[in-house]
Amino acid sequence: MPEVQIVVGTILVILVLYDVFAAIVVPRRTTSVLRLGPILLNNILWPAYFRVVSWSPFKKNRNELLALFAPVAFAVIMIVWLLVMMFGFALILYGLRLDVKPVIETFGDALYFSGTSLLTLGFGDVVAFSWRARAIVLIAAIAGLTFMALQVSYLFTVQSLVQQREQVVNAIVSRCGAPASGVIILLRYKELDIVSALNASYLQWETWIASILESHRAYNILLYFRSTNQTESWVSVLGAMLDSASLLLTSIEDVKVGEADLFYWLACSTVQALCSGHRLKFEDEVYMTYGDFLQGLHLLEGAGYKTVEPQKAWALFSVRRKGYIGYLYAIARNFHMRKHYWVYDLFTVRADEQKEMSESVFRPRV
Repeated sequence: MPEVQIVVGTILVILVLYDVFAAIVVPRRTTSVLRLGPILLNNILWPAYFRVVSWSPFKKNRNELLALFAPVAFAVIMIVWLLVMMFGFALILYGLRLDVKPVIETFGDALYFSGTSLLTLGFGDVVAFSWRARAIVLIAAIAGLTFMALQVSYLFTVQSLVQQREQVVNAIVSRCGAPASGVIILLRYKELDIVSALNASYLQWETWIASILESHRAYNILLYFRSTNQTESWVSVLGAMLDSASLLLTSIEDVKVGEADLFYWLACSTVQALCSGHRLKFEDEVYMTYGDFLQGLHLLEGAGYKTVEPQKAWALFSVRRKGYIGYLYAIARNFHMRKHYWVYDLFTVRADEQKEMSESVFRPRV
C-alpha cells in the first residue's frame, strides 16, 4: 500500500523536524507531547543509565560515569533523530519506488537511497525521474543540511551555557570551599572585610540564576550536565546562596542587603519552575533542627555579625527556607547531584554519600 507508506513516512519526518525545531530553534520551553527527544532523554535513557551505573561493579566510579551521561545522551538523541528521519524518507521513497531508476526492489534499497539523499552524498547510482520523487529527494537533502547545521550550533550553545553556569560555581568554591555553605559564605565575606561587596555579589548571582531559569527550561539536557568540579554541584552552590540570603534577611541586624531579597525570590521561582517542568516530587521533610540553626548563628556572632534574637530568627528563617529547600533536594536527588549542607561537616557528608550509594534505586518522577 504505497499511500500508507508515504503517509506514515511523512508523519515520521514531520515529527522529527518539529522536535528538532522545538529543541533547538524555539528559545523557550515547549510541551513534551509528540516530542521524541524529551521522552527519550527523561523516560528512557536516564532511568536505564542510572540503574546500570548503580550496579555494584560500577559504584566505585559512579560519579565519573554519571558525568558521562549528558554527552552520551546528546549523541544518542542526535543519532536517533537522524535514523528516524532517514526511516521516514525511506518509507516515502519506497512508496514511490516505481518513480526511481533502477526501480527499488526492497526496503533496504529505499533506506540506502534515503540515507544518501539525507546526507547529501549523491552517488548517482539511484536516480529519481518523476517530479514527486525528485521533490522528496530535494527535501531530504535540504532537511539533512539543515539538521547538521542545527546540531553543530546546538552543541556549541549547550557547551557555552554549561561553561557560563560553572563560572559562578567555581568562584564560590574558590572563595568558600566545597560543599558550599551559606554560613561559610557570610563568614568569608566578614573575614576578608568585604561585607559591603555582598550587594554586588547578589546582583551577579541574580543574573546568574536568571540565565539558569531561561536556559535550563529551554534546553532540557542542561540539567543532566554535571559540574566540572566533582566535589560540588551548581544545585548545592545555589542552596548555599539562598541560605546566605535568608540569613541576611531574617537573622542579621547590622547588614542590610536589599539585593538579597531580589535574588531570593527569583531563585525560589527558578527551582520551583524546574521541579514543575520535570514533574519532581517536593521533598517534604525536615532538613535542619533548631540546634543546627543555633550552631550557624553562633558562628556568625563569633565572626562579628550582630544577630537577631534566636527564637525570632529561627521562626523567620525556617519560613524562608521552606520556599526552596524541598525543591533543591528534589532536583539533587533526581539527577543525583551533590546536595548542599547548612554547615559543612566531613563526617556527615560521607555518611550521606554512603547512604545514597547503598540505596542505588532510581526514583521515578511523580
